[in-house]
Amino acid sequence: MNAAAASATSTTVRFSGLAGAVAPMTWSQFGMWGAVKKFRPYDTYLNVSLRVEIPSACSLDDVLSVIRDMLVKHEALRTRYFDSDDGIGRQEVAESGEVEVLLEHDTEGSLDHSINRLADRSFDFDSEFPARFSVRHVEGRPAWLLVVVSHLSIDGLARNRLIEEFTARLAGDHRYGDGQALLTPVSKALEESSPSGVLRNERTITRWQRFLERVDVTNFAKRVHDEREPRWLRASMFSPALGSAFDRIADRNQVTSPAVYVALSATAVSALSGHATSALRCMISNRFTAGEKRYIGNLSQACAFDVRVADAVFDEVVQRSMVASIRGYSMGRYRIDELEKIVDPAKFDAMHNDFRDAAASSQPQQLLAVPEIRSLRSQTVIEPPQRLQYYDDKFHMEVRQGAGAPAPAVMIDRCYIPVAEPRVILLAMEAFALAMLSDSRHLPAVDVFKATLAEVVETDGGLS
Repeated sequence: MNAAAASATSTTVRFSGLAGAVAPMTWSQFGMWGAVKKFRPYDTYLNVSLRVEIPSACSLDDVLSVIRDMLVKHEALRTRYFDSDDGIGRQEVAESGEVEVLLEHDTEGSLDHSINRLADRSFDFDSEFPARFSVRHVEGRPAWLLVVVSHLSIDGLARNRLIEEFTARLAGDHRYGDGQALLTPVSKALEESSPSGVLRNERTITRWQRFLERVDVTNFAKRVHDEREPRWLRASMFSPALGSAFDRIADRNQVTSPAVYVALSATAVSALSGHATSALRCMISNRFTAGEKRYIGNLSQACAFDVRVADAVFDEVVQRSMVASIRGYSMGRYRIDELEKIVDPAKFDAMHNDFRDAAASSQPQQLLAVPEIRSLRSQTVIEPPQRLQYYDDKFHMEVRQGAGAPAPAVMIDRCYIPVAEPRVILLAMEAFALAMLSDSRHLPAVDVFKATLAEVVETDGGLS
C-alpha cells in the first residue's frame, strides 16, 4: 500500500424518501452507454472530473451535507443504468441509497494525482451510483472536494454547472438554484419518445443522410505503418502563446475563439491526410432553453461537418470553420441506433472537441501585441505522451481550459498518422498559430502547417 492510500479513510452519505423513476435512456445516454460498453475496461477516459476549493470556514460535516443536498436535488447523480430484457437501455433513479466519500488526510502527491486515481476505475453500474466523491484535507481541514461522474450522467456543460453549484453551496448559499424548475433526464427521455421527439429524430437523420451522400467522412484510409508499439498516444500542452494568438485571429475574423481551433484541426487533418477537405466529428450539447442550460445531465451527441482547406489561407479556413460549426448543430438530437443503420461509425476517424464553456471561451479578450504573444512561448508546458490501450479515432484533438490559457491535447493512431508522436503536432500547432500573426498568413494554411511540422521534427528529432 502506498503512502497516499495509507492516509485515506472514508465515510458514508445516505439519502432516502425521494421519488424514484424508471425510464428509457435519453438519446445521449444511449449513445454514451454504447461507448462505455465498447471501450470497457478502457472506458475510464470517459469519466468526467471536477474539483472545488472548500472555504476555510467549512467543516467536514458541512461538506457532507452539501454532497447529500446535491444527490437529492440532481437525479443524474443517483441513477443506475442497465439493459432491460427487451434490449432497451434504461435508467433508474434511486429513491434511497448511499455513497462512499473518500477522506484524504495530508496526502502526498498533487491534486491531479488524487483525482486521476478517483477517476481511473470503471463505474460498476450494478452496484455503484455514477458519482464518486473525495475530500482532500490540508493541514487538518477539508480543503478540496474532488468529484468524478460518469459521462452517462453529465456532459461538459453540466460539469460546469455542477462546479458553480458546489462552489455556491460550500460558500453558504444552501438554496442555490432551488427556485428554478429542473429538467431531468427522465423527463427528457419522455419528451424524446413523444410525437414531437420522433419527428425531430426523423428530420435529423435526414440531414445525416444528405451529409453522408456528399462527404467522404474517412480522412485516413491508408495505413502508413503495419504495426507500431505503442499504437495510440496522447499528449497535452499548456500554451498561453497559442491562446493569445488565436484570440487575435478570432478578433481579426470577427468569429468566436472555438471556430479558430476548429480551423486548426481542419488544417492539421488536411496536412496529415493529403485531403483537400477535412471531415470532422465534434461532440455538441444543444442547450437552447433556460431549462436545458441548467440541465444536470448529458445532452452531448456527435455531430459532423466538413471544412474545405485545399490551398486556402488560414483566415478563409477560419471563416469556413465558423459556418461549418454552426451547421453542425443541426446534426444533433437523434437516435444513435437509427444513425448506425445508415453509416458505420468506424468510417469517422477524426474528431475535434472543445470542452471549454462556449459562453466563456467566446468572451472578448484583451488582445496582446504580437511581440508579447511570442514572448509567452517561454511559458509553454508540454506533457510526456500518454500510452492508450485503445481508441477509435485516428486523429483526435480536444481543447480544455488550463490556468488562464488553453490546454489542447492531441491523440493519434500511429499506424495511420505519419508522425512519431502527438507532441510533434502540438508544437507545430503552436508555431503555426504564431506564424498566422506574420506575413505567412497570406500563404496556403496547409503549406505553412507542413513547414512548421517539418521544422519541429528537424529541431527536436520528432521527440521520440
